[in-house]
Amino acid sequence: MDDLFKQKLLTLRNPPIAKTFGDALMGETSWLKKSPSVITPAKPIVPAKEAFSEKAQVIESLERFAQEKVEESGHNVFKIDGGEIRVKAEPGWEGLQHFQDLTALKSALKLDPRVLDIILKNKTQDSVKAIFVSEKFRQWDELSAELKSGFIDELIVGFPLKTAELFERMIMAMKLVPSEVIIYPVEGTDESDYSHEVMEIASFFKPEVIITLGAKATQKILKSNDRLSMVHGQFFTRKAGNQSTFQIVPLFHPSIIETNQNMKKTAWADMQKIMKHLKKLP
Repeated sequence: MDDLFKQKLLTLRNPPIAKTFGDALMGETSWLKKSPSVITPAKPIVPAKEAFSEKAQVIESLERFAQEKVEESGHNVFKIDGGEIRVKAEPGWEGLQHFQDLTALKSALKLDPRVLDIILKNKTQDSVKAIFVSEKFRQWDELSAELKSGFIDELIVGFPLKTAELFERMIMAMKLVPSEVIIYPVEGTDESDYSHEVMEIASFFKPEVIITLGAKATQKILKSNDRLSMVHGQFFTRKAGNQSTFQIVPLFHPSIIETNQNMKKTAWADMQKIMKHLKKLP
């Protein structure tokens, strides 16, 4: 009898794992089993990424509210109880020349005419969808010996051959064809500023997107000092006078992707956003 009692007591203290819902409901209970002690921290530990910031939420809500009011009213200033809200206008491009034909445009550009003949060949206002803005083109004496034929020549003027081949694969991966693409620098070989020319070319061809490659190109075209690591893959709106508005998307420079394999995944994610904008993805 004592052995039977001990066995029953052990069963109550350590009940078997229920195999069916019926066993769990009607079988031996574990009410005699002492629950393990649980140490509860005085303050919950919240991962940094999930940390809640009431201040940040208020600012974000205010920004959304301001943007909605701007879109409704068409003005950058609107009254609220106790004051007014001013929405900072995005920097735009003024004083651009507008050209009636490609010949007039080319004659006004400072880039080497031999290079212009390569990068603007077979480009039409109806075909160009994207302008890629690089930081600086190569010297003619350096690149002329590497010229081959076809689309790769347009890339060789801006990048060493190996980087140009990588960039060509990137463009093809984005499902862009040569007639849809123009590459242009923001800086001349003498460090003169070509960013104004980029926007004049954009005003003439009216691409669906302007893609800046690298920090220098991004800062000059956006007229911003934001770090590339903070803005890559995002869409920004910039006006060119009163006639055109462009979507600008910063990407990392192909040379960075070439030397840092870990950047390929980031670059591809950014490229896919542009593809969706261009309706190159479903």
